[in-house]
Amino acid sequence: MTNATAALIAVLALGWIFYRQLQARPLKDKTARVAAALAIIGLVQTVQYVSSGGEVGAGHVVAAVLGLIIAVALAYPRALSTRVFPGPDGRYLRQGTAATIGLWLVAIGLHVAVDFLVPAALGDHSGRGFAGVTTMLFIGVTLFAQSWFIQQRVAAHRAQQVVPAG
Repeated sequence: MTNATAALIAVLALGWIFYRQLQARPLKDKTARVAAALAIIGLVQTVQYVSSGGEVGAGHVVAAVLGLIIAVALAYPRALSTRVFPGPDGRYLRQGTAATIGLWLVAIGLHVAVDFLVPAALGDHSGRGFAGVTTMLFIGVTLFAQSWFIQQRVAAHRAQQVVPAG
């Protein structure tokens, strides 16, 4: 898969994610499954790149690991910026806000910055293709983490709603 194809897939995935973030939707495990699928696609792209002889220097590996840490770290405030509320049928709904999208943009900006700055700081002048193929992995991991954090918020809210007997 070329870098242009990987970039196009990433842009389409982000467009879909942003659209879905702003919709009031019931909480489902489907989001976690989609996120896991995106992460697996990203992992497969990464393995294919490396196994086909793509250049990967230490700086790019450090950047990828740091990018995944950022992905999880920024998923938490995004989860907090997401409205979570009971729907008319009692099922919980979630809906992202402008802050949620803003935090997505910050996460993506940091991911891109790390992909360029860390290798440069470490003197890694190998090919930049590795950064491109790890983008889908970043998207999948950060979406999965956000979904998990939201599920934890709902579980805590439900636990507070339980009235002890007696």
